[in-house]
Amino acid sequence: MKTIRTNIILTLLILFQNGIHAQKLRNKIVKSITSIETTFSSIEKERSVLLDQLASRISKEKRTNGNASIVFIDSTNKTKSQLAAIWLQTGLIKYELNGYDIQSAGLKVASEPLSGLASLKKYGFKVSNASGKKPYSYNVNFGSDSWNVNYKDQNSIENSEKSLKIFVEDTMFKEDDPMQISVPLYSHGVIAREMLYVASRIDYLTRSQKQ
Repeated sequence: MKTIRTNIILTLLILFQNGIHAQKLRNKIVKSITSIETTFSSIEKERSVLLDQLASRISKEKRTNGNASIVFIDSTNKTKSQLAAIWLQTGLIKYELNGYDIQSAGLKVASEPLSGLASLKKYGFKVSNASGKKPYSYNVNFGSDSWNVNYKDQNSIENSEKSLKIFVEDTMFKEDDPMQISVPLYSHGVIAREMLYVASRIDYLTRSQKQ
């Protein structure tokens, strides 16, 4: 009896700890995602094929290595790469997908405020200056936790040679590098929709692999 009781207590402790560490999105963000998901059907066929390929590649990295290291890259790490990383992370949390390290970087870094982060507020994120951090550093709170967002250049990413690098502006990548892929991104709202779509496809592929 004592062994059974001990096992039950251990199981409850594990479940409790998992509950503590589980990341949760703010209700307004969840509602925003639900609204955005209704627009997936408006993604053009050619574009959805490209996004499906991206999801498949990320899923393959996770399946092959046990985790997936992803870096979105643009020229200055100012807007597109930052928003792409934030929205893909948001989608992965929504679908409760773990084992993905999502970052953003630039070929060089800008020295000015990250004004593009303000677009996140209407979806339910809380964006604030990160006191005590480096200049132009922000906290983006999504509910149970927050991300620190600041400028990074590509060379500052640890083990970048092992990361899948997604170039989000045209004519930026080397076609002969198997760890690079080009997925040009456009306006803020479109980035949100497309990265949430990619997360939904990763979720589909993950569930299919378990069947």
